[in-house]
Amino acid sequence: MNWDLKYGELSNDKDFVGNCENLKQNLMEVQEVLDQLLPLKEHYDKLTLPAQIELDLFLAFTLTSLHWIHLRIKGSDPTKHPIKDELLRIKQTMVKWQEIKDRDKRPIVNIDAAKRFVRSGLYDPYKGVGQPLNKKIKFSDDES
Repeated sequence: MNWDLKYGELSNDKDFVGNCENLKQNLMEVQEVLDQLLPLKEHYDKLTLPAQIELDLFLAFTLTSLHWIHLRIKGSDPTKHPIKDELLRIKQTMVKWQEIKDRDKRPIVNIDAAKRFVRSGLYDPYKGVGQPLNKKIKFSDDES
């Protein structure tokens, strides 16, 4: 792709030229990343399932974001375009995938220990007796 931009009369506007050059640089970086990732589709079946999911999510988010940028450059409002809903759907899927990956990192509850904690917290040793065994008993003087 030819990245040489000719600005003509707008070459005097430094802000415009700076923004265009910045956009051009960012698009070139995105193209480099996509050029590295798209050949992975040929070996897609050989990837593990988590790698396939991450590749699919990354490519879907990247391409949808590029379409969002395209709409912004054209002057359209992407917040009123269906692409907004698609981006939200992809983000929700990414959050779900992250939760699934983090399941292995969650602590595991020892059920037997939890039952002992609950049972000891609810246990009342004096329930059947009525009073504790070591309680002092007062004798009255009237009993003789």
